[in-house]
Amino acid sequence: MVIRLRLSVLLASTAIAGLTGTTARAQTTSVASSATTAASTPAVSQAAPAQGEPKAEVVNVTGRTALTRSPGAGLMRVETAPKAIQTITRDFISKQSPTTNIQQILKMLPSANVMDQDSFGLYSGSTMVRGLDQTNIGWTLDGMPLNDIGGGQFYSNEVLEAEDLETVSLLPGSVNLDSPIVSGAGGLVAATMSNPSHKMGGLMDISFGSFDMTRQFLKLNSGDIGNSGVRFMFAFSHTKANNYRGPGLSEKFHYDFKLVKDFENGSHTGLTVSYNDQVNDSFLNPSLSQYRKTGYSTNYDADYGGVKDTGYYKLHVNPFRNVVAILPTHIVVNSRLSIDDSAYFWHGIGNGTGATTLTEGKTYYGGTYVPIDLTGDGKVTSGATYLALTPSNQEQFRPGNTIKVNYQLGSHHHLTAGWWYEYSNLLQYSPVGMVNQTTGEPDNIWGTRALIKMPNGQPYNYRDFLSLAQVNMLFIGDSMDYFDRKLHIDLGFKEAMMTRRVYNYVYGPGGTYNRNLHVAEPLPQIGIAWNFNRHHQIFVDGATNFKVPSNTSLVDYYSNTSAARVQRGGASTPQYSISEEIGYRYTGDTVIGSVSFFNYNMTNRLLTLNQYENGTSYSQTVNAGGQTSRGVDVQVSTRPILYHLRPYASFEYLSAKIDNNIGTTSTLNGATISDYLPTKGKSQINSPKVMAALGLDYDDGHLFVGAQIKYVGKQYATLMNDSSIPNYITDAVNIGYRFGSLGFLKSPQVQLNMTNLTNAKFRSGIYTFQNTLNGVTGVRGGAIAGAQPVYYLQTPFTAVVTVSTGF
Repeated sequence: MVIRLRLSVLLASTAIAGLTGTTARAQTTSVASSATTAASTPAVSQAAPAQGEPKAEVVNVTGRTALTRSPGAGLMRVETAPKAIQTITRDFISKQSPTTNIQQILKMLPSANVMDQDSFGLYSGSTMVRGLDQTNIGWTLDGMPLNDIGGGQFYSNEVLEAEDLETVSLLPGSVNLDSPIVSGAGGLVAATMSNPSHKMGGLMDISFGSFDMTRQFLKLNSGDIGNSGVRFMFAFSHTKANNYRGPGLSEKFHYDFKLVKDFENGSHTGLTVSYNDQVNDSFLNPSLSQYRKTGYSTNYDADYGGVKDTGYYKLHVNPFRNVVAILPTHIVVNSRLSIDDSAYFWHGIGNGTGATTLTEGKTYYGGTYVPIDLTGDGKVTSGATYLALTPSNQEQFRPGNTIKVNYQLGSHHHLTAGWWYEYSNLLQYSPVGMVNQTTGEPDNIWGTRALIKMPNGQPYNYRDFLSLAQVNMLFIGDSMDYFDRKLHIDLGFKEAMMTRRVYNYVYGPGGTYNRNLHVAEPLPQIGIAWNFNRHHQIFVDGATNFKVPSNTSLVDYYSNTSAARVQRGGASTPQYSISEEIGYRYTGDTVIGSVSFFNYNMTNRLLTLNQYENGTSYSQTVNAGGQTSRGVDVQVSTRPILYHLRPYASFEYLSAKIDNNIGTTSTLNGATISDYLPTKGKSQINSPKVMAALGLDYDDGHLFVGAQIKYVGKQYATLMNDSSIPNYITDAVNIGYRFGSLGFLKSPQVQLNMTNLTNAKFRSGIYTFQNTLNGVTGVRGGAIAGAQPVYYLQTPFTAVVTVSTGF
């Protein structure tokens, strides 16, 4: 009775404090009795499995983790689709630190090069896939697009807690036919939220770790509500941690909800909601010279140093709130005809802040001088200085819907036709916020009030533009099976049409108020698989993908301290890629393996350049011309062998070459001219030739131990390949023990996760690339100046202890 009372008090205080929780039901290789998860995820046509394929044996427990026979302890799944797919399942996810985000989950896959900003998943890092950055990858949750509609960025710290994550699939070669994606030149990452349990119960876990990290999580399952066919789950978490270097901390409140309604005829509908409220103090990523001089001590200032101290850490904050909601519905009309519909909504508001010291008498708006009283003394005093907050704000509304009709025509053809529509509204602006000149603290980190205003009473926004985007995508496909389902063929075609309208409210001399971009891309795809028997399969596929240029590339930017135009906007050509793959899969009773050879040809390769302006980080799109990427991916794993061991190995060889010289400017005889950077034949940035990973898991139902290491080869930080970061190795270990149930406590568990056991320090990725480090002579003879890249740093040794129990 006392134990029950104490638990009830703890759960109540957790909910009041704003903490999250999730239920981690026993993971099986056949997920969920409802088809909701599958229907709400973009369909991947699967070649028919051969007869007699063994089913995975599963020992069910109610708790955070479960004993399964998943290949590689969940780092690999049996795939049959006629394309490369790399999937991580709940088995592996549940044994990672519960703070882990979706990007960090991908690290062990052969195609993924993941760069962390922190150890706890509270910050979004960056992911490269076969030489393409994360803005070239489509990211979805239960079939809903998660990429920023403006520039294609994905922020993994804002989406779904690890306890609620069922699977993550990386499709490195192509996106699915019905994927609602306009930035999928590098493939697709599809995440699914776990379905609510059929039994009432829940999960609670508490974590603590390095850098004063604390986390509380609660998940409640309704179970089946009578005979209504309805069940739901609600999860709530709170995470807080100090930054591993420099001053500051991060704090996150997160909520997940999922409802499923099943009908007797096989139809089902549901609702998925994920809400995130987070404030992070930013890290300062070091340039090359900073890294060589101060290394890991390159940070924002812990103490305020006066009105010229734009590096004070309280002026560099990232507050953001966002919610995603998906309404997936599957309607069975008859045995041959069904309809799938997925309506969704995304809303986000927040910023990344920076700071600058402004001077009265030198304040400009849209290339024109405007006298502004910065100090608030009622007059403009030439030379008076003021430390101001300069956030990069955005608010985004993104509703959309995907509908498709499925029809089984005879025994050989499964026809699909559908339409994706979306209309988004994205407002981006950079106001000038008030700062206490004595303490250095901003009056409002959200940049929505306490703003410096112009003489006309309007906020002094040195950037202010609205982007409207309308997307229509029509698709049709046929999945065919012949020769007793040994031969499987997917044929598909989609026409993606997008109109982007940008209205610039701060345009000056030579600038443009409105620019529009109209895109229509035909995107055929084909996949063929041949199943020799239940063990052996070969497949080939060809696909076309594209990426729309970012909205910011259409906008003219002006300095707020001079009349200079710092960016000339203009319409860009979309990136277009053609990919081919040929692969082989072996599915044995014990050993699972796959190998795929790939080739990409890209035109108008769009690179994302991260820069700092007025202390604020922002992104800009750079057209890097053509690119050819070729290589091979290998994965191999086993089910349990030798006393519960499950090894896993992956390997990638990648050759990513720039096909042409890239346009830029240079200086010739004192004049600025159009020129070309001599990059033809150079290797692409952030594209290591070799990556390899090894994992090993032991799990006897009570004690589980796992270890993972990954090797990442040399990566270039400049397009001229005159600066690079050396190869490195990362590592992680997890240890846990499941206890027997005690009363209403189901399978209580303790778990320890550790990363970077040697506390190694090195540059782990490129945050900002440059044309050249040392300077170079352009094709037309001009001098192209060098500039310094900026880097991600490897996070230090980190340990997280988690105590959890089902109930």
